[in-house]
Amino acid sequence: MRSLIRRLRLSLLGIISLTAMLAATLMMPTSASAAAPVKRSAALSGVTSVTTAPGIAATLLKAGILPLPVLPQTHFSLGFQHGLNVTYGFPITGGDPSLATVSGDILHSGGIYFVNLRGKHLAVTNFDIDLAAGKVYATRVNGASAKVALLDLDLSGLKVSSRTGATVLSGITLRLDPAGAGALNSTFGVSLPTNGSLVFGTAVVTLCAS
Repeated sequence: MRSLIRRLRLSLLGIISLTAMLAATLMMPTSASAAAPVKRSAALSGVTSVTTAPGIAATLLKAGILPLPVLPQTHFSLGFQHGLNVTYGFPITGGDPSLATVSGDILHSGGIYFVNLRGKHLAVTNFDIDLAAGKVYATRVNGASAKVALLDLDLSGLKVSSRTGATVLSGITLRLDPAGAGALNSTFGVSLPTNGSLVFGTAVVTLCAS
């Protein structure tokens, strides 16, 4: 059984890696055109890790949708606890967050490339965590400048801790925003809930100030 799980893990990883590289090469904009139209601060870096909730990855795959990482910026790994899950790592490129007032933005590179076997795709990249609005926006969609709310932040379980040279925000629950669900539904013909109730996953934000 362990051998079977290991082979399945390696097979899925290989498929996702190959498809993601092809998608990144053929479909994504060049770095010159991928700058988000929002203010950036080079003084802030780090990474935001998002792990999908149990059932999310399986639901997408069952519908024929691959939630691929946008390479090379986005790191990713697969897990099999409580079913298949995917963890994405989005590099932090700047921002001006204030935990005291729960305001400001945390800006990222990378993103998620949703694609199905029929060639339909939805590339959401350059995420902006807007603390005041309590949302995660994609500032580029399919390579074009945009501002689409993908996820809603639930900070009721927020924990703030310190690590060497970094501030870590954990206990963040992410729910699929109605706009994000609508974009996926209209692109792929699926019926994800559009009332903001679907838990997409959890996030850990590691902030490093230089």
